[in-house]
Amino acid sequence: MNTIVNVNSVEKSYGLSLIINHCSFKIFEREIYGLLGINGAGKTTLMKMILGLQKIDMGSITVLGNDVSNNLQYLSSIGSMIENPVFYEHLNANEILTMHLMLMQKKADISETLHLVGLDNVGEKPISQYSLGMRQRLGLARAIIHSPKLLILDEPLNGLDPIAIVEIRKLLRKLADRGMSILLSSHIIGEIRQTADRIGILSDGYIKLEFSVAEKISECGENFENYVVGFMKGE
Repeated sequence: MNTIVNVNSVEKSYGLSLIINHCSFKIFEREIYGLLGINGAGKTTLMKMILGLQKIDMGSITVLGNDVSNNLQYLSSIGSMIENPVFYEHLNANEILTMHLMLMQKKADISETLHLVGLDNVGEKPISQYSLGMRQRLGLARAIIHSPKLLILDEPLNGLDPIAIVEIRKLLRKLADRGMSILLSSHIIGEIRQTADRIGILSDGYIKLEFSVAEKISECGENFENYVVGFMKGE
């Protein structure tokens, strides 16, 4: 099984606060890895370091065989949506995605991608008229349109209604089945349980527990969420 991301004993501090503390985990090809932790656990910081947006204080991260501290060319093979997606409000979806493809020097079918994320027939509508859920969908469209090998999503289901959550969950599974590796973060156990293949619980700055979702559900049954909550509380 090919390793797509290798986070090895990484540390990150802000001032005197140690946010990430000797954190290690791997993401493999064609899998959805769920990063689970309470708000402020450091999930977004980890994702930004993988993307080269935050400097690593100690340790190393390799993505698609590239050390993120030395070579950022791997970024053309990554799609990401970190925190709330930001757009030029006066532009429409077609213009946003066209600009992104030009930046990535890639070609793709924009209408097909908008259809995949459930934004049919809104390609000409200004972003200023989008709801929060529509913005999340467009952010996902921008992240996947260039067919990345790795997709990094920070709380991707924020602002989505229940029907949209199911649709996006199915889309992520389809993308993984097609060969894309996906790292997503969440603080909602029920959602990450239904989406991820493996879960890493981030607490005290490192992955305290990592497990296969299918195996842990088989072991715990209906007590899965209670088990996870109990572990996160230190019980």
